[in-house]
Amino acid sequence: MDEYLGIVTICGEEGTCKTSMALTFPKPQSHLDIDVGGYRRAAWRIDTTDIVTHSFPKPLTDADVAKMKGITTSDISTRAVVAIPKKIEGMKELWQNVIDQFVQDCLAESIKTVVLDSATQMYKIGCDAYLQELQEKQLIKWKKLNPRTAFDENDFREKLQPIEYGVVYDRLQRIYHTSRSYRKNLILIHYPTDEYGPMPDGKGGYADGKTGKIIIDGYKETAKFSDLVVWLSVKSHMVLSDPTNPQSMKVDEKYPAAKITKCGIEGTGLRAVGLEIPATYEGIVNIVNLLKGTVNA
Repeated sequence: MDEYLGIVTICGEEGTCKTSMALTFPKPQSHLDIDVGGYRRAAWRIDTTDIVTHSFPKPLTDADVAKMKGITTSDISTRAVVAIPKKIEGMKELWQNVIDQFVQDCLAESIKTVVLDSATQMYKIGCDAYLQELQEKQLIKWKKLNPRTAFDENDFREKLQPIEYGVVYDRLQRIYHTSRSYRKNLILIHYPTDEYGPMPDGKGGYADGKTGKIIIDGYKETAKFSDLVVWLSVKSHMVLSDPTNPQSMKVDEKYPAAKITKCGIEGTGLRAVGLEIPATYEGIVNIVNLLKGTVNA
């Protein structure tokens, strides 16, 4: 089987071994540690030969320091001024640093797999990076129109408008298309989140609320662009405490399992959806080979 699978999304709660599964994919591998710490927690379980990890910590801003201190507001003159700055700093540069490494990995002929850990955090950085760009443009426009008046940082816009998210979506899609162009396995690690939508409000109408469905946290079209989507969970079974001694005590052993919810790999398709496999690259290969009829059932 060709080692190239395409774009694989791995989703699961904390502690379900998402990064551990990602690190089993073909090597040499580049691991982009965006949600810093994931690699360290998983690496001890895996043979990390031919895996290089790159750390991208979130910049520590004045707003972060203010929040850690518990600062909320302070009175200056007659106007209440928010002590936690609305200005976004360092996120545009962080996004650019991650992209620089990603492009470098795509251009490197030896690299077979690139891991975005996590793609949920990458999406959030992308949103903040674009908002930072808009804030910078806002400041330039202000200074041009008001050259003698200081800009009040409380006037910075705080969030993207719905239509503006399209810019972030386009940038993420370019990442996906680039990985395909250079035939790199791109592993997107995501956290789950509650789905929100119109729900009966008990008064004959509807209001936004939790639908009861769990979805991928981050870019909402992630599954659409993925060739394979798996959801991880921790299962358990009874095993002998000493495999060499049939009389030894049985103990409860936990292990990560991956349930396939989308499969676009040639020769598998809908037959793979719903199947549960070991949470490893080898587990994927085995089920693909089985469905293609290249190994005995």
